Amino acid sequence: MNRVALTLASFLAYFALSGMLAPIGILVAPSAVALGVSAGEMVRTLGFFSSGTLLGSIAAVLLLPNVKLKALTLSVYAAACCALLLLLFLPANLHVIGSLLAVLGFCLGIGLAQAALVISRIYSDTYRASMLVATDGSFSLAGFVTASAAVFLLSQGAPWESIYGLILVVVTAIFLAAFWLDFPENSDGKGTAPAGLSFRSWPKTVWFLAAALFCYTFGQSSFLIWLPSFAQADIGLSAAESGNLVGQYWLGMFIGQILTVVIVAKLGAVLMSVVGALGCFIVAVLLFTHPPNLVGPSTLALIWGICNFGLLKCVISQATLVFKEIPAGLIPSLLLAASLGTACSPLVSSWVVEALGLGAGLITGLISLALVLLLVVASAIGSSAKNNVRTQK
Repeated sequence: MNRVALTLASFLAYFALSGMLAPIGILVAPSAVALGVSAGEMVRTLGFFSSGTLLGSIAAVLLLPNVKLKALTLSVYAAACCALLLLLFLPANLHVIGSLLAVLGFCLGIGLAQAALVISRIYSDTYRASMLVATDGSFSLAGFVTASAAVFLLSQGAPWESIYGLILVVVTAIFLAAFWLDFPENSDGKGTAPAGLSFRSWPKTVWFLAAALFCYTFGQSSFLIWLPSFAQADIGLSAAESGNLVGQYWLGMFIGQILTVVIVAKLGAVLMSVVGALGCFIVAVLLFTHPPNLVGPSTLALIWGICNFGLLKCVISQATLVFKEIPAGLIPSLLLAASLGTACSPLVSSWVVEALGLGAGLITGLISLALVLLLVVASAIGSSAKNNVRTQK
């Protein structure tokens, strides 16, 4: 029963972080109007959440091996509840909003890394990859739910920040559940990683995969932030239709990850990483070029999400296969690479868009997704070569 409850709490941790990230592209225009600032400035302000997530991921690398998970969970989610309450009820101010989003990102970034570590410890090698992909299913479901809810609330004339009330409910549930859950603490009582598993001993394949995670989240975030605005300006969709493209993508991601939970156990994380990277890049290109004789943008967005096939967690699962005993710092470090990509994308893409136009923001994402494919294929080839050498020996 405790393992089930820990799993659900971990899923909610993913839901909370995704619920903050997914609606950003939808909230840019109404929040910019409400605060009287440009879209680029608003993207950079909302991007403080991603910056906070990055700092939280850095902190998690240091904290998770050395701090009791129960105490850490109670602390970060209590702080997150406070930040959300202030965000909902304080008077709108650009600097205050950015600061609160940074604090919230910091807390939820730690919580996400902790949730991944908990899942990796309470499930065996046989089921770990499937369960890690299932957490991404929660991430994608949150993206669909919050994006759809944001579009609905805005269409009803609600304040742009009202979507954060849903995140407050989720964060409060995690905080209350943590009081009675038993967490899988470090076995040695000190949180130290096993000998021989320092950062410097990690093989090149793991670093390639970390780079792939950075490029994946950078490309995905850049594309999604500017997709609604691009769809209105270039494709001619309405505000509601363009906002729904984001929801369709996350719905597709959820469907693809549910499929991956079953498929990855048969095909393995390495092959699924390659398939996901290839599908992600190809369909993103089609969505950008929107061929008139193919399918509509909404359907393409759904297919794009499906074709990711749990890519992020398949890549992480692929990295865990390198080690007999997973270092405490491995998963937080990989999530740090992913958080770095998410944190950089609003800043970099907003500068690119201001200099070159909306289409350049999507092209920036496409270039990054192409690099993901190259890095994942290179890692798969490297892993195959090593396995062949071991077999010959």
